Amino acid sequence: MIEPGVNYADLFAKEVRKHPKKYPKTVRLAIDRWYRWKKRKDIWFDVDRANEMMDWVESFIVHTKGDMVGKPFLLEPWEKFIYSWIYGWVKENEKGQVVRVTREAYVQIPKKNGKTLIAVGALGYAMYGEGALSVDCYACASDFAQAQYAAKPFAATILNNPVLLDGTKIFKGPKGTVSSITYDYLHGDMAYTNKFIVQTKNIDNIEGSNPYFVLNDELHKQEKMEQYDNFKSAQISLPQPLMFNISTAGKGSSSVGIRVYKEAKEVLKRDDNDSNFVLIYEPNKGYDWTDKKVWEMCNPNLGISVDLSALESAFKTAQRSAHSKAEFLTKHLDVFVNGADNFFEQDQVEPCLVPTNELGNLSGEPCWIGLDLSKSRDLTCVSLNFPTWDAEGKAILKVKQLYFIPSENIDFREKEDNVPYSELAEQGFVEFCDGKLIDQEQIFHFIEDCMDFYDVQQVNYDPAMSDRLVEKLENLGLECVQVDQYARVLNSPLEDAERLFYEQRIMFDNPLFLYCALNVVVKMDFQGRKVPSKNQSKRKIDGFVAFLCAHKETMDQMIDVNEDDMDEYLDSIYR
Repeated sequence: MIEPGVNYADLFAKEVRKHPKKYPKTVRLAIDRWYRWKKRKDIWFDVDRANEMMDWVESFIVHTKGDMVGKPFLLEPWEKFIYSWIYGWVKENEKGQVVRVTREAYVQIPKKNGKTLIAVGALGYAMYGEGALSVDCYACASDFAQAQYAAKPFAATILNNPVLLDGTKIFKGPKGTVSSITYDYLHGDMAYTNKFIVQTKNIDNIEGSNPYFVLNDELHKQEKMEQYDNFKSAQISLPQPLMFNISTAGKGSSSVGIRVYKEAKEVLKRDDNDSNFVLIYEPNKGYDWTDKKVWEMCNPNLGISVDLSALESAFKTAQRSAHSKAEFLTKHLDVFVNGADNFFEQDQVEPCLVPTNELGNLSGEPCWIGLDLSKSRDLTCVSLNFPTWDAEGKAILKVKQLYFIPSENIDFREKEDNVPYSELAEQGFVEFCDGKLIDQEQIFHFIEDCMDFYDVQQVNYDPAMSDRLVEKLENLGLECVQVDQYARVLNSPLEDAERLFYEQRIMFDNPLFLYCALNVVVKMDFQGRKVPSKNQSKRKIDGFVAFLCAHKETMDQMIDVNEDDMDEYLDSIYR
């Protein structure tokens, strides 16, 4: 409940000053700025105006998912500070109007800290609560799907409140997506319409619009500045518009997010732009990412919407690879990291490379084949995955691979890729194809030979350039399964491979597999599912892709057995 006359921003500021070590330096800088502003005469803080906004939010905005679904959005002290600053600081403009000082807000917090509802609260107030007439409100994101993270909860809030629903029309698209919302109402004797629009990449409709409120969600995922800049320009003539940027940190150094973030940090440092409000929860310089006190410092809703056990689980995953660590730093500690990070770290994968004799005798063992073909430039790889157990009954995966490479210009390719293909061929890890193209007959005969040595269960293949070879393999009686190269298909085997490398449950003897694994860079879909990206990976990853195709099946074979079951298994082998 918001009590009249209470300065909630002041209460939060006093708490930060009382316990400074609990808060990041970036938050303390915002508080320093608050106290400087209190001494100024050209602007003033309107407690009633701030509290009216927060009262509206707590009265109309509800949780739309999770354990709190259907319950009112009750603001935490740090959230009250955000709203109080944005809506409470006012000034008199050139026309004698009392208007908000803040025209642009930048709030950066880790995931699960209530970011969406903060955005929806400000959006709802602009659309329904502030009294602005015939205004346009926008939700912008990297794509239409990302914008739905704010649009759908906003629509759900309206649908569950008869007061907001009266005069409102919600326009939906495919699969329940929200494209726009209109609110028709009377003010005096005049009819007005406020609009909410989910902004796509088409920026032509921005000119001539009245963008009173613009929500930029997850700025770090936006790569082009045009949309951000065009909206900012369109707001210049308005007396008190608001651009509300709310985001977590991200990857890369070229996104819209990193540029706006750097500008926001300068505002905190210099306090030289009154129109910008900034609040960032990020660790201090020289932080220890393994320290739970750092986690607590960066997550203001820890124990409320952020669960410590969930953070601990994410931390354990983060220790497995460079990519997972980067994910933890960006999503849970709010740290920008280099976007070109490889998925695996060398000290994680390299110990799994063993001499061939350590793989043991695999003759007659069940194996699943993964196949990644190329025409000329890329590597062609046949991966043989053998799920088995060690002496203690722990499930392990042994991998043997053979690579096929055109022999033409091999000296140039060795220099270009920095890989000694000729030496690897002498060791039996590479087979050359005469000329400039891959000879699929060689691959066919190799797999045919494998059927004589091993118990081949199945061939899983990347569908690119594989039709003719697959047909011939099926004529041998092999079951061949197409593995589409999408995140929904490969996310699970990729995450399992990450676990196996971390636990050192993989053994392989081909150095080219190490080379390919260390080159892997992943991309993610909007649901957070991962897939290796040949485009983003600077060097060849074909051997890892072939392995992954096979592992779509072998991951289901990786089951530990207890001591009794292991004895029974060994008896069956040596009986």
